[in-house]
Amino acid sequence: MRLKLFRILCLLTLLICFSHIVNAQSNKTSKKDTTKLIAKGFVARMQDFAKQSAITSAADLQEDRAEQIQEATIVEIKKHLQKAKLYLRTGLDTLTAKNELSLIAAHVTLVSDGLFSHKDHTQTYRNLVTTEKILKVLLNKCTLQKNKLDSYKKQLSVFKYQMDSLANVRELLAFPEDSVKLSKYMQALSALSKEVAPIDSVLDQSILQTQALQTQANLQAYSLENNLDEIALYQREMSKHFFKKEFAFIWMSTEHMAPFSHIINYSIEKAKLNLQFYSSSNLGIVLTILVLLGVCYAFIFSLKKTYNKEIEEKEIKEEHLILKYPLISAFFMITNLAQFLFSAPPFIFSLIFWLVAAAALTILMRGYISKFWMFAWLAMLSLFVLSSLDNLILQASGVERWYMFLLSTAGIAVGTVIFKKDKRDELREKLILYAIGLMILLEISSLVFNVFGSYNLSKALLVAGYVNVIIAIMFLWTVRLINQGLQLAFDLYASQDKSLFFMNFDRVGQRAPALLYLLLAIGWIILFGRNFPAYAFLVEPVRDFFFDQRAIGSYTFSISNLILFFFVVTTAVIVSKVVSFFALDKRTFSKQQEGKRGIGSWVLLIRITIIILGLFLAFAAVGIPIDKIAIVLGALGVGIGFGLQSLVNNLVSGLVIAFEKPVNLDDEVEVAGKSGIVKSIGFRSSVITTFEGAEIVMPNGDLLNSHLVNWSSGNGRRRSSIVINIMHNANLQLIKEGILKVLNTDERILKHPEPNVYFQDITAEALELHVLYWTKQPKPVLEIKNDVIMAINQLFIENDIKVPYPKQEVFIHSDTNDKRRGEKNK
Repeated sequence: MRLKLFRILCLLTLLICFSHIVNAQSNKTSKKDTTKLIAKGFVARMQDFAKQSAITSAADLQEDRAEQIQEATIVEIKKHLQKAKLYLRTGLDTLTAKNELSLIAAHVTLVSDGLFSHKDHTQTYRNLVTTEKILKVLLNKCTLQKNKLDSYKKQLSVFKYQMDSLANVRELLAFPEDSVKLSKYMQALSALSKEVAPIDSVLDQSILQTQALQTQANLQAYSLENNLDEIALYQREMSKHFFKKEFAFIWMSTEHMAPFSHIINYSIEKAKLNLQFYSSSNLGIVLTILVLLGVCYAFIFSLKKTYNKEIEEKEIKEEHLILKYPLISAFFMITNLAQFLFSAPPFIFSLIFWLVAAAALTILMRGYISKFWMFAWLAMLSLFVLSSLDNLILQASGVERWYMFLLSTAGIAVGTVIFKKDKRDELREKLILYAIGLMILLEISSLVFNVFGSYNLSKALLVAGYVNVIIAIMFLWTVRLINQGLQLAFDLYASQDKSLFFMNFDRVGQRAPALLYLLLAIGWIILFGRNFPAYAFLVEPVRDFFFDQRAIGSYTFSISNLILFFFVVTTAVIVSKVVSFFALDKRTFSKQQEGKRGIGSWVLLIRITIIILGLFLAFAAVGIPIDKIAIVLGALGVGIGFGLQSLVNNLVSGLVIAFEKPVNLDDEVEVAGKSGIVKSIGFRSSVITTFEGAEIVMPNGDLLNSHLVNWSSGNGRRRSSIVINIMHNANLQLIKEGILKVLNTDERILKHPEPNVYFQDITAEALELHVLYWTKQPKPVLEIKNDVIMAINQLFIENDIKVPYPKQEVFIHSDTNDKRRGEKNK
């Protein structure tokens, strides 16, 4: 760019000198042309003038066009120049990228010890797995930096190409003939050259630096891929020869082993690196688990609060551990179940979850189980912690082999003592005995293989034995606490109405669903199997089945994406029900708060919002593009046009009810001659419970289109009337004063507006009396009316006031002809 502008300036100087020479010659030739023009005739002179004018006009037009292009080109160059400046200032920091690549290289050097360097050390399964996880993270980081560098280099090249293209515009060499314009144009080019020169130099330098970093990133990524392929080969060979001896007998000395202190430091560094990488890449799931922990604690706390209100006993029963320790129970259950949200976590990450859950379970069991089984639990937990620490040691050594020997022996001894004492009657979960028996068997196998030199197999059996028993105990206790929670919820909430807003606990009964038992059994198998090298190769076909991409036309999907879609949608529905449950359950509010909730049909909007967000998240999770959703919505529109008008009408009416709130929950309404209480407002229909005990499921469209009478809205008052018939000769003044006294005496009847008694009509049979009075809406209207009628009747009895009876006059007409015929017959 700088060279081109310099060439333009040099050429411009030459053209100026040349223009002076041409002007001098043109002055000489102009005099000769004038003489020739005079000699020509008028027509010829006009023709020559027209030709000369056309040439001059075309030249002027070409010059004007060149000036416009020159101005536009200079403006474009300045625009791209500003964009390049901004991108160089805010784009990729090559120094940071260089440091990141150097850090990746340092991490690779650390984790390669014992695998790709110092290969005389015996390969261990735990070291292979740990190194593989770290190298995969490093490869992702390297690939990310490589992509950033590629994008940065591409954008720099675009800026360079655009500016060079603009500098090669032909019109930039079309210099104006006017000396004033030429001078201004030269000044503009000179200023532009001063602006372009430094940026052009920085672009060239940045492109060279980026190319060097690209080469470094490509080489690093290639090296990481080769290392991962080599690790996969090691793992495949180890799974095939898992029973092969790596060392001599345990009492014999072994060569080619690193110092134990070096192995410990090396293992600690790798464990820290593995934990750091995995935690940072799964931070979103960790935050989700914290949210689930809060929801679980809120649910248990609500159970405890409702239990204290409704159960006469002030102290919580001993077996209700979930109510005695709400926070500890929530920690225990969530940490136990939420670990399955993570994909292939490193052992140290899973160990943190297990230790938190085990600590919470220890608190829950303290004072609840017998001393013997508490001692057995603490002994097995201690051995589990020690074996887990041994599992974090990544390279073999003679010291560790003896340490493994002692751990196996201790496990066998603890298991033998447990079975010898025969305290199974004190054990609440009998299945724990099977896990303890499996632990003894695995520890015996580990001890034997360790003695004979099968290090990897012995270590896998050692850790698997203790992981088996601890995980089994924690899973069984998880089921126990879930059973407690469901049973309490069934006892406390099963009497609620079965409406859309509430959770029907009677549908799950008084025990955990069988599906939960199955899922926990599968989880136990997964956690148990991860300790063996063959696990990855056995699981690989299953993983391929769930994660392989399949195609239907142009759309690709996987089984895991479909499962994720339904999982997200189901979770959204459950969350919406839980939110509405806590929002509308009367037992979670005090008497002072109960009248101030004012939530009503807003809960429907909250539910709709949660479900809509869940649907969008589900579509985003499975990668369904927006245009596909638009096609589905278009097809849905056609369906609505043909046969779903009624359904859509009810759904839209539900939204109208949610926004306008013509009715609310627990409102007393009258629709189509039926009176009752609104018990639920759903998406499509609402439920009204009549005073006779029946439930009317009314579509929302019919509810809005009917003449709806809402007795609970307005000022909260209701007028009642009683019609009485009085005999003609009664003392009307006495009756009126007596009835008003009865009405004013009742405290449930409002004094403002005051009650009234009107003599409405007079007929041949009686005088028609109307009694009118107002009551507060929450008061029992029928009960008040009953008491008023009884008081008025007592008033009539005391004052001998008669109520007219129905009268009927019968007239008998006799026929004289019939009488005569009778006499003749006699």
